[in-house]
Amino acid sequence: MNRFLLRGADLFCDETTAYQAADLYIEDDTILSLNQAPSWKKGSYITIDLDGLKVFPGMIDIHIHGAMGRDFTGGAQEAVDAVSDDVIKDGVTAYIASLTVLSHKKNLEVLEALGNAKTPRCGARFLGIHNEGPFISKEYKALMDERYIRKPDIREMEEMVRAAAGALSVMTFSPSYEGSGELIRAGKKNRVKMMIGHSAATCAEALEALDQGASGYTHFYNAMSPHHHRNEGVVTAGLTDPRGFTELVADTVHVTGRVLNFSYGVLTSKRIILVTDAMPGKSMSDGPFMFSGLEAIKRDGRAFVKDTGRIAGSVIGMNEAVRNMREISRSGDNELVEMACVNPAKLLDRFGEIGSIKPGKKADIAVFDDNYDTMLTMVNGKILWTSSRYDRYRQ
Repeated sequence: MNRFLLRGADLFCDETTAYQAADLYIEDDTILSLNQAPSWKKGSYITIDLDGLKVFPGMIDIHIHGAMGRDFTGGAQEAVDAVSDDVIKDGVTAYIASLTVLSHKKNLEVLEALGNAKTPRCGARFLGIHNEGPFISKEYKALMDERYIRKPDIREMEEMVRAAAGALSVMTFSPSYEGSGELIRAGKKNRVKMMIGHSAATCAEALEALDQGASGYTHFYNAMSPHHHRNEGVVTAGLTDPRGFTELVADTVHVTGRVLNFSYGVLTSKRIILVTDAMPGKSMSDGPFMFSGLEAIKRDGRAFVKDTGRIAGSVIGMNEAVRNMREISRSGDNELVEMACVNPAKLLDRFGEIGSIKPGKKADIAVFDDNYDTMLTMVNGKILWTSSRYDRYRQ
């Protein structure tokens, strides 16, 4: 039996609840109690002193393409192993594997392979798949291969769902096409969250998609029709209508610090989901790498396509996104937990088991110092990553 007392830290349990110098009791894979000692016998549990540190629920990244040179579009289990092993050092305990646009045949192959992939024993939890396309707008394709961008096809959608064997969790689409409503309904039927992105849609088309059941916006601002005072776009819809979650890549490259601060003020922590949009260059040294068939370069904390100079995803971890939001917007720790833990869990319909610190939920825990450097990460009640200070507790 695995038993831990995490003692003396400041607990930020969800968007509203916090405790100072608190005690957190964990038994096996479950949060047992907060500040209420169970009837454990002396010597039957391990006490870890976390005085002066912050305890968050494990963070959830719903938009990541790879890390450590691995891309989810090739070598599914190897990519899952690499990413699961990499992101726990950032305080991430669960994530969704994001795919760029592929041919339908290749997409089905990758979906099937990822649908069969398993979370490694010592890594972050692999929750499912995010298909970033293919039913998007060519005008806002960004790095996507234009040859494989196409109009909505419900038959293809159903084939994707079957190939992934229930693991297809999120799909980015453009509501600018006729037939988008039917696509949204197919997503709802198959428990796929439909997110507006890579889209030339008008504000009216985006709002209609929300009416029909779309869940929000993929990497808000990036690769979508902008907010204009006489030509309302997707961004207009996101800023003026209170429905739907908005992903934000808080790396200050995809979205500047001034706009991040403005967005926090308008959207609030209730709608923002912090994501990394990280890709294979994450956690690698500066230099060239391949991303979805394109030669890219990592340099000075940025990633870009060699031939065009376009942004090629980010190279940050979720703890860096949290740090940036804290520094830029002065958001509090409960609000950071809402954006990095609560909201992604709610989007994925997983809030009953993860996304907050509450008795009965999974013991997915991240421990940070005041700079949001990760001290300890626990997944399913097991300590899978620690800073050198807590090395003796790693399992």
